[in-house]
Amino acid sequence: MEAVAKLNNYPTSPRKMRLLADLIRGLEVEKALGILQFNPKHPAVPMYKLLKSAINNWEQKNGDEKVEDAGLVVKTIMVDCGRVIKRMRPAPQGRGYRVRKRSNHVTIVVDSIHNNEPIVSKKKAEKAEVAPLAEAVVAEKPKKAAPKKTTAKSETKAKAKPAGEKAEKKKTEKKSTK
Repeated sequence: MEAVAKLNNYPTSPRKMRLLADLIRGLEVEKALGILQFNPKHPAVPMYKLLKSAINNWEQKNGDEKVEDAGLVVKTIMVDCGRVIKRMRPAPQGRGYRVRKRSNHVTIVVDSIHNNEPIVSKKKAEKAEVAPLAEAVVAEKPKKAAPKKTTAKSETKAKAKPAGEKAEKKKTEKKSTK
């Protein structure tokens, strides 16, 4: 059974909180707690407490199982925008700048990996699909490349002035101008 924990109206921008959420999405709970515990960003503390709360909620639902044996995983984590408090700040020449104090809502869903299939990110799933195709392409023998077609103009230019003669002419022109 999955367990949910929510944090509403935490006063930091959602962008800063999403950076932490991306770090722990899909990880085992023990690893996620370790990452959050030693992360220097200030929203790491409430995120750590929220994850602990989600683990406790899971324990309440599943009283007979232990967290260590269940293999808990951060199934989903969402960071949404909360309310925005708008203020004015004095600015030069009688103007006022807007200050938007943002907040966010965080939702964490924790679930046992034994109940569901292992959580695989989209990138890993794409690699798994591409791998058989890549093996099939390698198995086929590569075809020889066709010789390059040359036009009559390119042949006459190549015969008229070789590259070495052009470079020598440029050097002599530079010397003569000095």
